Amino acid sequence: MNQLQPRFFTARALFTSREEPARMYHWSIFVISVVITEILINLISGTLFFLPWYFVVGFGKGVAEAAYRGIYEWIIFVRSPSLVAT
Repeated sequence: MNQLQPRFFTARALFTSREEPARMYHWSIFVISVVITEILINLISGTLFFLPWYFVVGFGKGVAEAAYRGIYEWIIFVRSPSLVAT
């Protein structure tokens, strides 16, 4: 969460300087679009980082309960916004 705040402040500054005077759309639409793109970027980058890691660690070799551990680790990778390049 703390890593997303600087991006949001930059996006808010962009909105207030460029989009708000034009009054083309409401600020809530701008926030929703920023949130949707952040979710998509986290899903894609987290999955791309997780796939090679999954096999290196050995979850792909049939370790007991590997599927549950793999799902848990994937959720951790996807929730980590530090994987996304700033």
